[in-house]
Amino acid sequence: MLSGRDVDAAEAERIGLVSRTVPGDKLLDASYDLAERIAAFSRPGVELTKRSLWSGLDASSLEAHMGQEGLGQLYVRLTTQNFDEAIAARRQNRPPDFKD
Repeated sequence: MLSGRDVDAAEAERIGLVSRTVPGDKLLDASYDLAERIAAFSRPGVELTKRSLWSGLDASSLEAHMGQEGLGQLYVRLTTQNFDEAIAARRQNRPPDFKD
């Protein structure tokens, strides 16, 4: 970013800037697969993740950001049964069934 140098998709994947590359003709299928995976997660968990990412932009320090993350995790843990369901599903080798 500081150098302003462009990187192609292969280099971006190699250096960890992107998690994977997808051929153009497979992009829509890959997008739907990812959307289905995200939609299967706990809704409050997804919302918390999005809020944490945005609040990280405004955090005054890593410590402040981690504090916000901790409060968010506590909120989800105390207001849903999602954590217990996630643990049970993993132990039973099945997809979680979140009720929120």
